[in-house]
Amino acid sequence: MDTRLRLLQELIRNLAGKNTEIIAELLIDKKDVNEFKLAEKLKLTINQTRNILYKLYAQNIIFFIRKKDKSKGWYVYYYTLNTRKAFEKLIHLKKKEIEILQNQLNSRETKAFFSCPRGCLELNEETALHQNFLCPECEQLLQLTPNEKLIADIKEKIGRIEKEIAVAQAELDIIVAKEEKQKEKKAKRKGRKIKKKAEKKVKGKTKAKAKKKIKKNTKKTVKKTKKAKKAKFKKKKTLKKAKGKKK
Repeated sequence: MDTRLRLLQELIRNLAGKNTEIIAELLIDKKDVNEFKLAEKLKLTINQTRNILYKLYAQNIIFFIRKKDKSKGWYVYYYTLNTRKAFEKLIHLKKKEIEILQNQLNSRETKAFFSCPRGCLELNEETALHQNFLCPECEQLLQLTPNEKLIADIKEKIGRIEKEIAVAQAELDIIVAKEEKQKEKKAKRKGRKIKKKAEKKVKGKTKAKAKKKIKKNTKKTVKKTKKAKKAKFKKKKTLKKAKGKKK
């Protein structure tokens, strides 16, 4: 099985309960999955399915959109796996698990434990001493627990979880890189749109300014022409008057 899918299944099982891990398979790399199809695959009623989905939604592992069914008149919910949040949650839980195991390891490496030969229980050295090294349940003499195998098992678990964290972190890095790229593209598109709008505005202003200038120059030309015509007419009139006087 794909490690990524297995880790998501484990996460969903831990958050929503047994037999819910199939949701990871139904939602991984998909978008807007119909809740009734999920219920059908889970072999549960729609209300049971919704209860599981609400648990995951509360943890921000999934999100939904709703659309109105035109024929029936009610709203249908469509779910998508929030892969980024899922891997962030997974890494957080795995790190907590390592922390617990690390405390157990430190305890096993520095302290002595005594166990009942019949397997009733195990006590630390202080409690065993208080019980006179006798099992409080069956009164058998307690024996020193060999820690070597337990220490080896804990170290193996820590190593395995660290590998799982590395896989989850690699997936998360890919998701974050994709999201950043999309944001960058969106910002560039927005930038181009703003630039185009600004250029259009400047162009419009320049055009308006040019029109205004042409209009102004036209008015000046018309004014000058009128003035010239008036002067010419005045000159003609003066000449005509002068000729009349000579006669």
